[in-house]
Amino acid sequence: MMTELPAFDWQAEALACPASPAACLALGRRIADLAKARAVTARAEVVTVAVVATHTVDMLLPMLIVEAAKRGLLLNVATMPFGQLEPLICVADSELYAAQPDVVVLANLLDENGIWGDRFTALSQDQASHEVAAYADRMRDLLQQLRQNCAAQLVVWNQPPPARLAYGLADAWVAPRQRGLRSELNDAVARVASAISGVSIFDIDGLASELGTRAFYDTRMALLARQPFSTAANLAIAAGLARHTLSRRRAARKCIVVDLDNTLWGGVIGEDGVSGIKLGDEFPGNAFKAFQRVLKGYRDRGFLLAIASKNNLQDVKEVFDSHSDMVLQWSDFSAHEIHWNDKASSLRAIAAALNIGIDALVFVDDNPIERAWVHEQLPDVLVVDLPKEPFRYVAALDAVEALDQWMLTNEDRERASLYQSEQSRAELRKQVGSAEDFLQALQIRAVVGAIDGASQNRVVQLLGKTNQFNVTTRRHSDADLQTMLAQPGAFGYWMRTSDRFGDHGLIAVAIVVPDAGTTYRIDSFLMSCRVLGRQLERALMAAVVQRVQQQGGSALLGEFIATRKNAPASALFATLNFSDIATEKGPGWWRLDALATAAQVPPFVELVVESAANAKLD
Repeated sequence: MMTELPAFDWQAEALACPASPAACLALGRRIADLAKARAVTARAEVVTVAVVATHTVDMLLPMLIVEAAKRGLLLNVATMPFGQLEPLICVADSELYAAQPDVVVLANLLDENGIWGDRFTALSQDQASHEVAAYADRMRDLLQQLRQNCAAQLVVWNQPPPARLAYGLADAWVAPRQRGLRSELNDAVARVASAISGVSIFDIDGLASELGTRAFYDTRMALLARQPFSTAANLAIAAGLARHTLSRRRAARKCIVVDLDNTLWGGVIGEDGVSGIKLGDEFPGNAFKAFQRVLKGYRDRGFLLAIASKNNLQDVKEVFDSHSDMVLQWSDFSAHEIHWNDKASSLRAIAAALNIGIDALVFVDDNPIERAWVHEQLPDVLVVDLPKEPFRYVAALDAVEALDQWMLTNEDRERASLYQSEQSRAELRKQVGSAEDFLQALQIRAVVGAIDGASQNRVVQLLGKTNQFNVTTRRHSDADLQTMLAQPGAFGYWMRTSDRFGDHGLIAVAIVVPDAGTTYRIDSFLMSCRVLGRQLERALMAAVVQRVQQQGGSALLGEFIATRKNAPASALFATLNFSDIATEKGPGWWRLDALATAAQVPPFVELVVESAANAKLD
């Protein structure tokens, strides 16, 4: 029975909450009560978080609850005693695991009173290297124990800079360097974390550097309450942890759409001409040049870039072709809408051209009228509130949490070039007669393999962000995936494809679990929208059916759960000869008994199945 609690708009109150410990404590308690009682609406996501720390976090936790609420997450915080890492983590029936957390934060701080702090001068170089290795080994053991005992997402803190340098000014050149050794230690922990499924690093080192160590630490609170951080530091940590948690639960947006005049350069090209716009190495032109460099970096991280500008195409092309200070090139943009139509229409055209949803777009424009129009016409587009001063553009873009990536895959880095290859395919499509001739001319090769540690990050990423061709839209985490595939008989497949124009990367996933007797059930079946229309779903299903037959299966169940976006996948099972069993099992259910009749590999696809057994995920 649901607990009766006073109703209030917890997200609105969180957004209005003053940045003070007292205000966060009062509101945090009210929000925590809602989360514990699960007395929330369907739109709210309740996440149980346990913080296992070497220091007290009494001030941090209410701030974390409030910061998460600002982002639409309700945290049910499981309070753990501090300084009990091994007893909590290494004992399978400890209170940590009894709390059944969705997220475990491992906040282990080095002892500032020992060899990592005030006694650092006692360490030789060899001893320092040994201490780094020992610490990394300890973190590996703790994280492996956590992964063995629970399916939560794991977040491990790296180490902030030391509060005090034992060598003082000499730390800049003495060996071993105290600051340098912490960097080595953080690198070692990052390597450990990357080798264990579902682990990410929370960069408290970066937060401390941004705030400054003098403002980050509070000596009085460290001595009085074993709470070493200042109020400002705790607020920054809370916001950072909330942002990190959200990035692991929601996929980043895909495309940054930019205006040109007074956005990529200063001035109006139609009035000022190529020589008159502000772009160069002197202010304010260097501010626009810096913004272009940052956008180029976002492209390297896997975000698509597009242009939506009210301009003459010929004028714009002249800038790209002849201005020596243009950092971004015409080819860096995957779509170009340059004309005098309204910006909302341009954004719709960009989404259609790139085959992505409107809600995958981030719009950057210096003109507040244009921003207001897009926000009104396309509320699903994230509109950046760009400041008036161009030197603030970079900070405004970096503050967009919808662009946060907690991990980066090879497919992310190659995304922009993949879309460029798609333009070559479009040219081929115009040259050949029929759709069949086009597919034959592509020379498609599909490789299917078992989900393993090397492919897991990309698989989880696809599960988290694929909306259109996704029959169930289940958002499995690393730990969920590991638990599911550990079932006897369960298997997971990925599919990579390539053609004469290049490699598409890992673009499809199928997860199959035993159901009853010799029947198997498709838990997830999805494919990137950029390869739709090439019948690759038939190739993947053929591999799935073959595996089910090899394991002695006689039937395969499929489920379609309709969402606002996955209509392209609605006909999958009917197309592949599954029978509609809605009358006996419920809406959306399909069954395939004659396995040999399903999903024959299309004649224009070369299918290679690499593995018939799941590899170990961790």
